[in-house]
Parts: sequence; structure tokens; C-alpha cells
Amino acid sequence: MEGEVITSLDNANVKEARSLNDKKHRRFHGKFLIDGEKLVYEAVCGAFEIDKIFVEESKIDNFAYILNKFDGRVIKTTDRVFASISENISPQGIIAEVYMKETGEFEPQKNQPFIILDRIQDPGNLGTIIRTAAATGYETIVLIDTVDVYSPKVIRSSSGGIFYLDIYRMTEKEIINYCTKNQIELLVADMNGVNIFTTSIQNQNYALVIGNEGQGVSEKFKELGRSISLPMKSQMESLNAGVSASVLMYILKGDKI
Repeated sequence: MEGEVITSLDNANVKEARSLNDKKHRRFHGKFLIDGEKLVYEAVCGAFEIDKIFVEESKIDNFAYILNKFDGRVIKTTDRVFASISENISPQGIIAEVYMKETGEFEPQKNQPFIILDRIQDPGNLGTIIRTAAATGYETIVLIDTVDVYSPKVIRSSSGGIFYLDIYRMTEKEIINYCTKNQIELLVADMNGVNIFTTSIQNQNYALVIGNEGQGVSEKFKELGRSISLPMKSQMESLNAGVSASVLMYILKGDKI
């Protein structure tokens, strides 16, 4: 592939891409970064609209099968310039600059359960939940005051799961009003709830609510929903939010995956 190789850290395209590692600039530009061979390949195959792709000059031949599928702009850089964009310690050599997905009005399919995340703050937990939701067949996640879904750490830990879900930001009041109006049962993950293995959940018109890592789910959700929990040995106080959400998703889906 011919063309100029960017050698300057002050190149306008490089500076914009680097700025997308910050939440404020992601929102301003309406774009985010996907870093790494597998994720960029999935994006190129149609998951999101790509603005441009950055690739290390020394590794460009490795990604020919990806670049041949992409008819947009490819920007070659030196390894040094590429490293200034990537937040990975050992960059793979390819990054896509991608437009945020417009999800429109919140309207999940009837009898299609979805996930509500109440103030999740750890990017790794959010990414894990997204990854498991996609794996278990959930199609929609609602975020309430939750860490930015487009942060590099969330994208990496979701391992491509973000490509297969509709993700909405809503207030607690908005989603509670929606669930009340549409008779959607709130299944609230809470360590004081009933054992998930001893309660019957037949209705698929539900939303699974996962709460903040330290404070759990809000009192409003607990008041309006049915609290469920995972049994644990007495020496353990609680599970990581990403782990507990993942286990609950598999149990609730059962053989419907």
C-alpha cells in the first residue's frame, strides 16, 4: 500500500485520534477508538461505521486482509506515532476511529429481557457484563450514571460484545417509568435477595438490575423489584459485579441461549 507515512506527533489526524482516549473529546467528536486486530476486523465487517484506520507502517502487511475490506481512509504511521495513540502497553499495530452508534428511542422487543446497570463504575466490570450479555443472547443494556461505554478499557474487556448490543443511557426515573408502564418485572441483584435457585422466574418480560460495586442497587429499584441473589459460603461477603451479573445472566437464560 502506497502513500505518505505520518511521522509527526502533531499531525492533525493523530492529535484527534489521541484525544479520543478522553471521554470529553469522544463526546465532542461523536467517535471512539477500537484498538487491536480482532476488534478492528469485526468493525470493518459491518458492526459500526468507521471513519478511518491507523496502522503501523512496519505491520501493514499483517493487516492486508482487513484493509482490503475497508474502502475508507487508511493512515500509515511510524511505530512511535502509533504508540502515542494506543493505550495498550504492546500495541498490535492497528486502530480504527469509529462513529458512536445512534440507538434512537428506547424500545426493546416485547418479551425480550434486558439489562439495567445502576452506577457501574469499573470499566472492566462493564466490559465483562457487555461481553456476557452478548454471549447469552441479551440484546439491550440500559446504563444509569455508569462509566463511559466507549472508553478504551471497556471496549477491550467487552471483547467485541459491544458490536452486538443496543446500549442506552437513561435516568433511573425514565427506565422505572418505562418498566412500570410496560409491566416489565425488575429482577434486582442483591446479596439479601432470595436464592435464585429456589425462586421461580417464568416471565421473560423482565429486566435484570445490577448495582454499583460498593453500594449495590438503589433503594428505589429494591422497593419496586424482586431481589434475587447467588448463594455463597459464609466466609465470602459478595462477588465482583461483573462475575455476579454474568452468572445471573446464564442462570436466567438457561437453555434459551
